[in-house]
Amino acid sequence: MVYKYIDIVGTSTKGIDDAIKDAIQESSKTVKDIKWAELGRVTIRVEKEILEYQAEVKIGFEVHRSSD
Repeated sequence: MVYKYIDIVGTSTKGIDDAIKDAIQESSKTVKDIKWAELGRVTIRVEKEILEYQAEVKIGFEVHRSSD
């Protein structure tokens, strides 16, 4: 088997957990056979209050080769 990974940034106004879920759910709309996710950097956009949580997530998935 061969795997590939992509880096995605999920966002949420509710919290870090929701930002992580956002990254995985949005990725799964176009990426098939997701096998793992790894949390990277977490950032929080702040002005006078917390406006947005951002979670960088590495998504790993299986690569399928088309048959010749």
